[in-house]
Amino acid sequence: MERGRTLAIIDVGSSSVRLLVARSLTASAFEVVDEERFDARLGAGQANGELTAEGMARGLRALSVMAQVAASHQPASLTVVGTEALRRAPNAQEFIDRAYALTGLRLRVLSGYEEAYCGFVGVANSTSLRDGHLLDIGGGSLEVMRVTDRVLSRVQSVPLGAIYARERYLPGDPPSAREIRDLRKAVHQQLETPDKHPLLFGTGGAVRNLARIARIQRAHPVQRLHGLELTRREVRRLAQQLAAAGIEERRRIAGVGSSRADTLHAAAIVIDEVMDLTGAKTLTVAGQGLREGLVWQELREDRLLVPDVRAASIGGLARANGVDELAAEPVVHAAAELFEATRDVHRLGKPELELLLHAARLAGIGMHIDYYNRDRHAEYLVHSGDLHGFSHREIVILAALVRWSVGGTPNLAAYKAIVRAEDTRNVAVLAVLLGLARGIRRRLPSPVLGVSARVARRTLRVELTARESLDAELYELERQSRRLESVLRLKLDVRVSAR
Repeated sequence: MERGRTLAIIDVGSSSVRLLVARSLTASAFEVVDEERFDARLGAGQANGELTAEGMARGLRALSVMAQVAASHQPASLTVVGTEALRRAPNAQEFIDRAYALTGLRLRVLSGYEEAYCGFVGVANSTSLRDGHLLDIGGGSLEVMRVTDRVLSRVQSVPLGAIYARERYLPGDPPSAREIRDLRKAVHQQLETPDKHPLLFGTGGAVRNLARIARIQRAHPVQRLHGLELTRREVRRLAQQLAAAGIEERRRIAGVGSSRADTLHAAAIVIDEVMDLTGAKTLTVAGQGLREGLVWQELREDRLLVPDVRAASIGGLARANGVDELAAEPVVHAAAELFEATRDVHRLGKPELELLLHAARLAGIGMHIDYYNRDRHAEYLVHSGDLHGFSHREIVILAALVRWSVGGTPNLAAYKAIVRAEDTRNVAVLAVLLGLARGIRRRLPSPVLGVSARVARRTLRVELTARESLDAELYELERQSRRLESVLRLKLDVRVSAR
């Protein structure tokens, strides 16, 4: 898929109709350029399976809005899909025909497996999930999937989405203890989980809303929801808190979305029971799901899964922010050489090396915003950018590296709730190495042809071969040498030979 191609996806769900407009960056990355959501509640009041007249009217209005917004981007393709509300409705074809007459959009109803698989692709291409369970809860359906070695090995799709669970099992406001027991029992009766696994990833609006509440309640220092981990105890507490409150009291709980106040408690109870059934100890929030999975189908066609999620998202973030990936590779090579040369001194391992190299690829990311405040902007872009496959702790480390790569003392005090005791020292070491690597590659294009390094007698000896004088590089390395001596207690000796 060529760079810059725009795709639009409209998802007609039981609770909301949502639009995603994405633009390709590389063959393995895209950026979101627009989103829209309409709380149409197409599946509300669907007790006998039929879509209500009111639900249809809301759904058609939502589709009209989405069609107008999508058309404004002139997408190369526009995909419109429907899920549980349309799967179960005997009068679904009436809605589909009216939608086509109103908007000209052809709506395709996904099977339960198709919906699950698209959600799996979206999550697999944006997280570290290789083995474990995945749940996708919407307004109408709940999909629970088993993932084995990054392959979707088992799928269950049941009508236990937030709207249906609330309407069928929790009519009380707040629900009674018996109603809650009936919903928990229904989850156990309708789902089978023959093998337990401690890892559970979750996608869908209700999962993100629970994560938002948890983030506020625990004063989590990272703003992103993608990658946030909720413990088993946290999910159980949230389910109990939400179910004990009436709708008006629920609205006043910090983080509860106004459109979810009447259904979020049902979703929380269902998720709590899924964790019990699967043996999950944590629920990890996945920001991508069905809509992104459909984008990936257009983007990668027959090779849906991205081989290296981290590398793909680093490349995408760099491309989206004006960083030339090829120009960054010499810095990456120099950073790797310096890391290996000093390994016996810093005693860091492969995880730290990988973070160093990722940071080297993003080191210049803030320049196109403001050169004079580039390091602070780089830190912000890493925190707020669309990075996948990294934990929140790793995001903090990456952001710190790009901020302090050329000077200063890293300060992780604001993130003490999620970093480890050794991280401040480790970040200081990696920042020094990245600063040296950037010093070696001070100019673009770089006149440096070769880099080798070794440690001898408490001195880091760096040998550079070049096609011209390296006065600019040597000047920068002199400045970096002070940090090297302060952090690693090593002197710096740089020797240049001409080729």
